[in-house]
Amino acid sequence: MKRMTLSEYLAVPENYRGVWTTERWDIPDWENLRKKHMGKRTLMVYDKGTCLLVEGLSLEIVDDSSWKKPEEIKKEIREKYQDYRTEKGHEPHFLECIIRWNDTLETLETRIALDMDSDTEMDDEIFFYCDTLDSLLSLTDKSGEDFVITGCFGFGEYEELYRQNKKRGCIKYIAI
Repeated sequence: MKRMTLSEYLAVPENYRGVWTTERWDIPDWENLRKKHMGKRTLMVYDKGTCLLVEGLSLEIVDDSSWKKPEEIKKEIREKYQDYRTEKGHEPHFLECIIRWNDTLETLETRIALDMDSDTEMDDEIFFYCDTLDSLLSLTDKSGEDFVITGCFGFGEYEELYRQNKKRGCIKYIAI
């Protein structure tokens, strides 16, 4: 089943999308199939040939009208970044945030490193690494990654995360 947002669906030219309004009494068992087709949104796609996808059968359209826009999320990240810098007096190491996968549209609460080394004992706690604030902000737009940032909880520092995990017993020591 193809999943897409309502915005993506509406961005498709009208010649390739529509609503099923045609009765098809020539299709066997149309009387029972009718309720699965009539009034449903449709989309023409090319997948090893031209295919008609029907909402509820082969197409799922997710209403994204209440989702925050990328510019709103960028503003929120910039504000929380500035608050952190003002309060702590140094750069944060990571952002605690929500991401949404571009293909499934599912969300995940996670951490994205900002100017933090990889291959540390905290690697399991970090989902993605960025070098600059600008590269972090670019993750709010659909770009080259498989996900976008959709929400921002706040920034943190490596030592704080390390202490929290050590307290919970999550840090593993390896004997050499």
